[in-house]
Amino acid sequence: MRKTTLFTLAFLVNLAFIYAQNIITVDNSPGSAAQFNDLQSAISQAQDGDIIYVHPSEVNYGVIDVNKPLTLIGFSHSSSDKETAIDDIFLRNNASNTTIQGIHVTDVISTDGNSTTIENIVIENCLVDDGIYFEDAGMNNVTLRGNIIRRVGFVTSFAGSNNYSNALITNNIITDVIAVKSFQSITIKNNIFLSPNAFRPVFNANSASGSAEIQNSIFYFNTSSSPDPNEAGVTFSNCLTFNLSSGPVVALQGTNNLDNIDPLFVEDNDNTTFEPLQDNYQLLGNSLARGAGVNGEDLGLFDGSGFVFDNVGFTDGIPTINIQAISTTVAPGQNLNVIINTTNQ
Repeated sequence: MRKTTLFTLAFLVNLAFIYAQNIITVDNSPGSAAQFNDLQSAISQAQDGDIIYVHPSEVNYGVIDVNKPLTLIGFSHSSSDKETAIDDIFLRNNASNTTIQGIHVTDVISTDGNSTTIENIVIENCLVDDGIYFEDAGMNNVTLRGNIIRRVGFVTSFAGSNNYSNALITNNIITDVIAVKSFQSITIKNNIFLSPNAFRPVFNANSASGSAEIQNSIFYFNTSSSPDPNEAGVTFSNCLTFNLSSGPVVALQGTNNLDNIDPLFVEDNDNTTFEPLQDNYQLLGNSLARGAGVNGEDLGLFDGSGFVFDNVGFTDGIPTINIQAISTTVAPGQNLNVIINTTNQ
């Protein structure tokens, strides 16, 4: 294991000459050869614009504050080997131009307590167990892409909540709700709402001023009730609904929607709980969701864009190293035979 860790670190250090001037490695595993074993210490000593590779570990990296523009890249949020797990990420004042990728956030990503709006935030390929919350001064220019998230925003009209604008929310799995306030500048498209809130999967806190439009998304329920996704100030365009259980879904308000039609996923393991090592939410060839989007794209996660959803959260363009085979027994003085596969996701 130590030799593999050193090889991985050497591989990542070599990337420094390709992608950036300042690469920082963090690994809290025992015996690690990384530059830091504490993530917050690495953040404190990093310079604006640095890239921090947060290695997979059996130990959660805890609660962190980000107060400068950084790129945090984890190994994976659901790898069968190891994942990169962080409890909470607080994006503080001066965290504008921060990117977060490939991390399992076991609680929240939040702007709680900020007095200055932070801008140009990208969160992709992450698993967020609770939610991403835009509190107080909030965010502007936000991209949420390729994530599995329970909640985006709060289901409340409180003035200090849902303060985000100029946002793109796409190619995500949402397991409860998306809440918006500045809906006029927020694009919500090509998401799968997987066993979401049965009666309010999208909430518009500013419904008196107009409607938020949801496009090309799939609402996939498993409940004995009759789900009703409709809500004041929310319309649906080219979306699909289906309930695996007995109750039909109330027809969506909007245009060109497909009501109560099975999307025909390649593999959903017959339930509505995301299982990254088994499920495949690509569409079968005979799915009516194929080509049914606003501009003829497919509904759901795989819309033919340049971004490809990854089940376990590997970041596109970041090489990964996997041991395909290793000798089970080695005689004294003999070589250990290892087959290593590298991929550029």
